[in-house]
Amino acid sequence: MTTAHPHTATDATPCTAPPAGLRGRKRERTRRAISEAAFRLFAEEGFEAVTLTRIAAAADVAPATVFTHFASKEDIFFGRGSEFDAALPEAVLPAADSTELLDRLHRFYVDCYGMVLTEENDSLGQARVFARILLGSPALRRSYLPVSRARRRRLLELLVERAGRKAERPDVRAELELFASFANAVREQAFEALHASLAAGEPAERTHEVISTALACGFERLALAYGGCAVLDAG
Repeated sequence: MTTAHPHTATDATPCTAPPAGLRGRKRERTRRAISEAAFRLFAEEGFEAVTLTRIAAAADVAPATVFTHFASKEDIFFGRGSEFDAALPEAVLPAADSTELLDRLHRFYVDCYGMVLTEENDSLGQARVFARILLGSPALRRSYLPVSRARRRRLLELLVERAGRKAERPDVRAELELFASFANAVREQAFEALHASLAAGEPAERTHEVISTALACGFERLALAYGGCAVLDAG
């Protein structure tokens, strides 16, 4: 009787596919390698000058692999922003009334920008590079509009979910859409201030001050309009 090699298909415990967690980690490593290679090239040569083929070569992957993870160069550039919005449901959904919603949303935005400005893992240095590339590229400035719209839609989806059945009323739905637009505008104003400060090379303390002021002013205006507003109470 022939003894099978322990790694052949005749083994009593045959080899199986890698666990989903392992596949997921490998996929994330590949995605991160592509992103890091792209940002190096964007910083050195400018966004418009870099092709997806060049990015693939720099990341040591096939061009098809890049398309497996990203739809476009813009997708690579703005892809990191999704990390900041992952906690948005935790900020919005538990709020019982308009006052708590405004407070939690304000703190969420502050925390998002705090993540950008941390010195840990050179996050601040990367943020400065991101800002310079963004402000130096007309194509990226145009491409940011759909990103902003997607953020507004996501906030609106959560507000509708939180409102429950009363969001079925046209007047309530319209008010939630308006609030989502105003809140997103406050965020975008802070976003503009953030990247102008970073691109100018201002100290982190000054950038913190700029962001804090922009968000505080914006939420003061939102509180005047929506503080105590029953439409924003949870359903």
